Amino acid sequence: MKQNAVRSDIDRVLIIALGSMGDIVLSLAAIEAIRNYHREAHIVLFTQPGLKRFLTPCPFIDELVTNWEPHGTGEALNNIGQMQSANFDMVYDLVGNEVTAAIFKRFWPKKPKWSGVVPNCSHPHIDRMRQKLHLLDRHAEQLWLCGIGPAQGYSVGASPLPKLNWCEDEIEKSEFGPRSIKLDFPYAIIAPEGPADEPHKAWPIGRYIELAKAVLEMGLKPIIVGGPQAFSMGNGIRGSVPEALDLVTRLDVFGLIGIMKGASLILGSNSDYTTIGGVLGAPVVSIINPVGANIKTLAPRGPLTVSLVARDFKDIRIDQVMAAARAVMD
Repeated sequence: MKQNAVRSDIDRVLIIALGSMGDIVLSLAAIEAIRNYHREAHIVLFTQPGLKRFLTPCPFIDELVTNWEPHGTGEALNNIGQMQSANFDMVYDLVGNEVTAAIFKRFWPKKPKWSGVVPNCSHPHIDRMRQKLHLLDRHAEQLWLCGIGPAQGYSVGASPLPKLNWCEDEIEKSEFGPRSIKLDFPYAIIAPEGPADEPHKAWPIGRYIELAKAVLEMGLKPIIVGGPQAFSMGNGIRGSVPEALDLVTRLDVFGLIGIMKGASLILGSNSDYTTIGGVLGAPVVSIINPVGANIKTLAPRGPLTVSLVARDFKDIRIDQVMAAARAVMD
């Protein structure tokens, strides 16, 4: 495989990237690599509707599709027609689950070249340990099998981070971010929300209250962020630490990214928030619930990230979290 070779014989490419906001941010590293490999191709990205606002201005794609989930026989038949008429030469399935397997079946009778895990695809990702790899490493290995990336591939843990510098214009335009919320003081972001699909894996509220107090003692203002799931946590922290600024559900995606870029520190359970903070290069301390977890798979990636894990949440003390915080901040 040639390093940095560019494929010019493929005109239309489909990328499938589904999952949480954190998963999509991590997938941008693969999406950019595909863009660089197929520089002249028309690249379509299929994802879920909730990510339309974030991905519409992304420079690595030419078209965004969010409505390919058919409901009923009529829509399914129409969807099959859409798939065939799209005339994709190559599909990169960055998800590899039953949803994308169903999409593969809809390409009938003619199927495009396909990178993924579905049986009988042209470019199978056959690593049995793929689910134990961090998403960045999994994608890098999958693309390497397609000739994308350096000839020797990337060692585990060394896969490139996604770039978010293209978000700057959107951050400036955001009505729910740095422009409207004047943050002229040093601050630490606290993200108490757990993983999107497993909210019970969040650190307990009592510990977050202690954490907010410890952040204040460092001379940083605690700012609480999160989605609707974090409402009660945000109210509880603000009730005990009135100096905290509660921005739960008050930020759009680009406002959140802008505020994270300016943070002196980001603290939270393992979630989309610590994942994005790590990618942005902010100092991040992630507290991971070890039950059924693989820290190598889940830990945020970035130049200034530390993840704490123990057999039980109660074994992770505030002084340990703050010691890790001081280390990444230094």
